[in-house]
Amino acid sequence: MSFSATAQTPYRQFGIKAGMNISNVKTDIPSYTTKDIIGGNLSITYDRVRMRFLTIGGEFNWVQRGFTNPITITDSAGLAIGVADLRNKFNYFSVPVKLGVQFGNRVYIFGNAAFIPGYLLKAISEVPVVDENGQVIDYTWQDATNNAAQFDLSTQIEVGIGVTKAKRYKFYVSAAKQQALLNIFDDPQSTFNIKSTGIIISTGMKIEFGKGLFR
Repeated sequence: MSFSATAQTPYRQFGIKAGMNISNVKTDIPSYTTKDIIGGNLSITYDRVRMRFLTIGGEFNWVQRGFTNPITITDSAGLAIGVADLRNKFNYFSVPVKLGVQFGNRVYIFGNAAFIPGYLLKAISEVPVVDENGQVIDYTWQDATNNAAQFDLSTQIEVGIGVTKAKRYKFYVSAAKQQALLNIFDDPQSTFNIKSTGIIISTGMKIEFGKGLFR
């Protein structure tokens, strides 16, 4: 009975992780062409481990999403002289709520699924500046926060692998697939759906408090 009670003792993991978000958008208009953009990702993490493998937790997260779309550069007569990329970046504060599993001790693997409510901090459009030959020579920033939806809701699947050092320090790398459920722009009159999607690659560390997996 004593061993059984010990094996079920929950413990906690606090940590931090950072990485990059390779993001884009999905639309319902096939002719709307976009390309990936790379942003940052920074999180403070918490997990409660129960039954030695089940994890319930959350994060405080800053993430940058976005996409680029090509625009045609014209001269004063309206003739096309080139094509440049308009960069759209959206910075969010979000709070992922996660349910997952974790197996192993010295070397461990884990996975989780999450719902992620998010709040838009700032949206920026980086507009190309071109010379008379249609060559991009610089970019100007324009605040696009008023055109973007203030709230977001996404889903995420994450998997990772890590190692445990000194019995309580867990280092890991992970990859996550994220998909927004809401339109990225705030236009109630539009039927044009454009939703964020992305792959997040992260590295992180957790510190374990409480009873360990097999100790």
